[in-house]
Amino acid sequence: MRNPMPETRNEDPFDAVVVDPAAYFETPQSIVDDATLTRDEKLRLLDEWELDISERSTAADEGMVPDDSTRLDHDARIAVAIKSAHASVVEGPDVETASLPMRLWKRLLKRV
Repeated sequence: MRNPMPETRNEDPFDAVVVDPAAYFETPQSIVDDATLTRDEKLRLLDEWELDISERSTAADEGMVPDDSTRLDHDARIAVAIKSAHASVVEGPDVETASLPMRLWKRLLKRV
């Protein structure tokens, strides 16, 4: 993680991070690996990061920003990583879901 979660008085720290996920996470995979985030939070961060890249690409296509092929290459690699991370989150277990041993333990207790 690049920056720690911001300390704000009236704002939820997550709301500050979701505005610019790239400022707080080194890679899309680091969002996936963050055990403190729920599935919905991870998906929201990845979606926002993807939107940021899409908007930069559109601005570049329309000539609104200087042509920076290095930045465009970087964004293309990050976009691929975001799609992979998104799939990992969708296919993986949710943080709020109990682990398999806990689910089995609860099932055993119901039988007693």
